[in-house]
Parts: sequence; structure tokens; C-alpha cells
Amino acid sequence: MKEEGRIILKAPKRYGSLSGVVRISPEAEIILQKLSDKTGLSMRVVASQMIIQGEALVSIEEE
Repeated sequence: MKEEGRIILKAPKRYGSLSGVVRISPEAEIILQKLSDKTGLSMRVVASQMIIQGEALVSIEEE
């Protein structure tokens, strides 16, 4: 079932612990740096806010 305008991630059920560290692709890092430069916010703040605010735009389809 496709939801228009939604980000779809297909993922198996997994449970893990929090580490505070996420590795991102070089392409994502460039975008993050541009947003950080434009806003004056740290890359940490930009990435955290994108994840927090973006959660509402994601639909999960379990495999």
C-alpha cells in the first residue's frame, strides 16, 4: 500500500541499544553540511531535528 508523499522504509523487526552515533553516507554529509552552514546550527542539531521532525513523514512496511 503506497501512501502519497510518504517516505517508505522496509525493515525487519530489530531491537538494539542507543549509542548516540549514526554513520551517514558522503552524500548525506554534504547535504547536512550545507544545511548547517545556511542555518548556523551544528550538524548534530540539524541531523537530530531532521530525524525528529521527519519521523511523521515515514511509513514502515515490515517484510
